Amino acid sequence: MVRDSDAVETGSRSDGSYASRRRFLSAAASAGITVGLAGCSSGGGSGQSNGENTVAPEDAEYDGSDVTVEYSTAPLFGNSKETLMQTLYDVGLPKSIDVNFTTTVWGADDLQDRYNQILSAGRSTPDLMLTNFAYTPFFAPREWLLDLNQVLSEEKLGELDDHSQVIVDSMTWDGGLYGFPQIMGIPTIVYRKDLVEEAGYDPEGENWATEPLTWKRFAEVTKDTQEQAGTDHGYTTAMNQRNAGSITGYEHLMTNGGNYFGDVSNQDGPIGDRPVTLDDGPVIDTLRQLRTFMYGNEDEHSIDGLSGGILPSESLGWDTNPSLESFSAGEAIMHRNWTFAIAKFGAEDAFGKDMGVMPYPYGVSESDAKYKGTGGSNAKLGGWHLSVNPNTEKLGATLEVIKAMTTDEYYLKVFEVTGEAPPKPGLIEEATNVDVMSRYLDTLKYQAKNQFAPPINAVWDAQKSAIGQEFQACLNREKTPEDAAAAAQDQVKQIEQQES
Repeated sequence: MVRDSDAVETGSRSDGSYASRRRFLSAAASAGITVGLAGCSSGGGSGQSNGENTVAPEDAEYDGSDVTVEYSTAPLFGNSKETLMQTLYDVGLPKSIDVNFTTTVWGADDLQDRYNQILSAGRSTPDLMLTNFAYTPFFAPREWLLDLNQVLSEEKLGELDDHSQVIVDSMTWDGGLYGFPQIMGIPTIVYRKDLVEEAGYDPEGENWATEPLTWKRFAEVTKDTQEQAGTDHGYTTAMNQRNAGSITGYEHLMTNGGNYFGDVSNQDGPIGDRPVTLDDGPVIDTLRQLRTFMYGNEDEHSIDGLSGGILPSESLGWDTNPSLESFSAGEAIMHRNWTFAIAKFGAEDAFGKDMGVMPYPYGVSESDAKYKGTGGSNAKLGGWHLSVNPNTEKLGATLEVIKAMTTDEYYLKVFEVTGEAPPKPGLIEEATNVDVMSRYLDTLKYQAKNQFAPPINAVWDAQKSAIGQEFQACLNREKTPEDAAAAAQDQVKQIEQQES
């Protein structure tokens, strides 16, 4: 697994300490040295800072005036604005500061496109943004986000020691910190516990909550329960191009002991000088596994002895939200999604206690995995952060909002109203009074310790697109697993060589 302490740095990122960086900046300010603020690049993405903006110490101080901070966020947060605002005031946000929770597009890719337009144009709003760590390689080099090392106190930065280290590292670039963690995404499998029990299985007796099933056992249970319950689908998940290559499909590969770049220590580089391992056995076996799950054993590339026909081929067009619909309608037994799905389906007006949650199944154990850091229950890390627009005209108030939104009380309130887990693993253990989620803390704690971080570098976007395209071609039965893996290998290696 990629534990919190196992985070690795990229060839582009520095492992410089945020605390030491802060001490340097404090000393510079005391000496009267002006520190440059990340500016907007001209030309919409050239990557060159205009060098005109600076941060003076007084700019980071809130003057007490009435002000509204524009916060670009997700509907999950915007729909709970009143509750969250009260919590912000309860933890000390000045009453003179209001926060406008603006929600427009949602989805990591769509939101990145929106931010790209805003930040490349040098707009001053939104002041505060909910950002995904996938944005780091694009926004940080262009200086489109404010380096929080410049403006947060040593005390506040020191709180990051209690956060998931891999999440903190994911928003670090060349020693700068471009986002403060807000939530940690923990993928799990939610399932219809009532239907599984009616089919003759004993999830509690077998301790499915913390003892992962093998993929073989998972498929057997799913197929049998689907047939007995008469549901349309067995296992549902998002498998569009993005998910096939970099999320769900990647998780299946990791749990089968494979990876795109050999050992997990190679995730982030050095680019051009690391193994590319897309055409080897675990990748081909994973594609065969998914083909079996989709088309059953009549598929010529299926795996003998593995139950199939449980994953609808329609999932190849599903992203996160569309993948929810079948399970929500009671027409699926198992469903893979992020933490919010637990709150959604575990509510009393949904399935309530008839819903169970299990960690990700696995194909091979860690000890039998081909590459170090793979195998066993292994889910992709999800993470969203709070980032500051470097062109904001309300910096002091915006920093006050960040301080309030990163308190333990606010983290737990977000967990309660949205189901999104706090980025501080210790807080998950304290959430025993959080409705719905408290029933599943053991699974969340287990899976939080068994997550891997995707590559975070300048070439990953192009590489994951190529991988997703080839994987989808295979799952659409347009290419054999071997041909798709070989084509993905060639494309990823070409990208490596071009950027090295």
